Amino acid sequence: MKKKSISTTKPATLLSEYSYKESALNLAPYIFSVVGLLVAFYIGYWYAGYSKQLHENEMWFSNIKQVEREISFRTESGLYFSYYKQLVLAPTLLKGIHSLINDNLTEHLLTINILERFNIYQEVLLAAIYRILPSSIQKNWEYVYFYIDNIFGLHGAMMVTLFISAWLLSGSPIAGLLANGFFIFHRPHMTRLFKTIPLRESFSLPFIFMQITLLTIFFQRNVRVSFEKPLLVLISLTTFAYTITWQFSQFVMLLQSFALFGVYALEFVETRKVKYVFWIFLGSLSTTCLLMFGNDMIYSSLVSSFCIASLLVIYVQNAKVEGSFLKKLFVLLLRIIVTLSLTMIISIIIKKLAKVESDTHVYKFVMTKFGYQDYSIMDFDVRLYLCNGGFDFMPFSELTDGLVYLFPVYFICMIIALVCLMVSYIESLRGAPGVLYNHPEIVFNVILNIFYAVLALSTQRMKFLWFPHMTVVAAGLFCNEKAWKWLLEKFKVNNVFIWLINHSAPIIILALLVQKKLPGMKEELSNLFQFNDPDTVALMNWINTSTPPESSFTGTMQLLAGVKLCTSRPITNHPHYENKFLRQRTKEKRK
Repeated sequence: MKKKSISTTKPATLLSEYSYKESALNLAPYIFSVVGLLVAFYIGYWYAGYSKQLHENEMWFSNIKQVEREISFRTESGLYFSYYKQLVLAPTLLKGIHSLINDNLTEHLLTINILERFNIYQEVLLAAIYRILPSSIQKNWEYVYFYIDNIFGLHGAMMVTLFISAWLLSGSPIAGLLANGFFIFHRPHMTRLFKTIPLRESFSLPFIFMQITLLTIFFQRNVRVSFEKPLLVLISLTTFAYTITWQFSQFVMLLQSFALFGVYALEFVETRKVKYVFWIFLGSLSTTCLLMFGNDMIYSSLVSSFCIASLLVIYVQNAKVEGSFLKKLFVLLLRIIVTLSLTMIISIIIKKLAKVESDTHVYKFVMTKFGYQDYSIMDFDVRLYLCNGGFDFMPFSELTDGLVYLFPVYFICMIIALVCLMVSYIESLRGAPGVLYNHPEIVFNVILNIFYAVLALSTQRMKFLWFPHMTVVAAGLFCNEKAWKWLLEKFKVNNVFIWLINHSAPIIILALLVQKKLPGMKEELSNLFQFNDPDTVALMNWINTSTPPESSFTGTMQLLAGVKLCTSRPITNHPHYENKFLRQRTKEKRK
């Protein structure tokens, strides 16, 4: 009788198949993340090319003369680009930098330090990189194109950061698609890139949103300690980058500091993380001040005083507050009052000791703008800003008519988020973790967006800071998987339908956006224009051919920036108001 053999092949095969499936399941989140990042980078690459194409269609930049290209950089943009041109065409980079430090062209009869007066280290860096490129590359990549292409590339990177920020807030890459869709389809309300490329904000805003993305990661509760150090390095680099590139960065950082202190005082973010970021802010301000040869508007800025005051309060009251509901509420109010009082005291002491008066016009402007009708403070400096439409209040129609689908989604999500924030804080005062306790990154972005909103509503020019962040908050909150699950489970909806609704709702909004906005975008891409300003071109040609090189010129601030760029002649004035002496000279010229 034959013995029946027992085969072990089938169980081994089953075990192998199980291990394979388990490995595949473990790899699935990583594959999903890689695909999402590839989509984000593709959108960023496409947007950079799209931006360049729109600029080409608007100006026919590749076919107009060099003088016309330079004239197209209007107002202060032309002034900033002139320093890049000066560095590129200088005999050596060191000689070019020396000519900037000892400049006698920008404010005729005065020798000023351009690196101290203006935020132009981005021009220095780009010029230095361009000069070391091989001559074969330089022949095919003119210095003006190298300049604008890098700016378009930065804004492509900004799209990637918006995508990732929305993804982080929601847990779904579809939020990134929605945020990018909101931005692209509302582009005229999101950026001034296409009209005035070399503006300081064109360099600074991409770094601001990179930093916000990094802070969003850093504030998450599940971040490994080993990952915190590289994150802090990147946060430091991006914070410094946006601080050194924009004269208004101090106001952006002040709002970030308010939001940072808010999440500390409400006890949503760990105290040690808050301290790290405040030290990064102070380090960025100090480094920028050092590189700008002790620029007094930096070390005397309100944000410097606020960071110092906040750190003093944090180090004194480092422990988590324990006790009754009323005690915790009292400590919260006390922290806010003490910090603001210390800020004002430190600021006054710094200004008195250093005898700083460069930013007094800012406070006069704010007081006048908000109805303090004292004509003794409404001087020429204040009127100079008030006559600029960019410093007006934002009309509400900008939100309701301009931001189709975006503002309604944002408004509803923010109301819900603020209610959840209030409930979470009240629950935390009673000793129970609230619904947002495990999501400090959401709390930080919501509070920060409120401060951005206040700034933009009071100063229309700053909508280009608020609106892009609005796309992140709106998409991130609207697509939040846990929020949809919490809401729909109340109505006994099963998980399959929750998943379908969570993913289909943003896709429907994207489809509606495409239906409404895509025809206009196609028409915009098909419209071809050419820059044409023959009178200004004739003036620049006449200056270059018919006047001595040492001739100086006076005129409107906007025109003189073009004269400096196109002719390298000395000028008496320029469109940069952040200097008391220059504002006084402008006033005298008007007389």
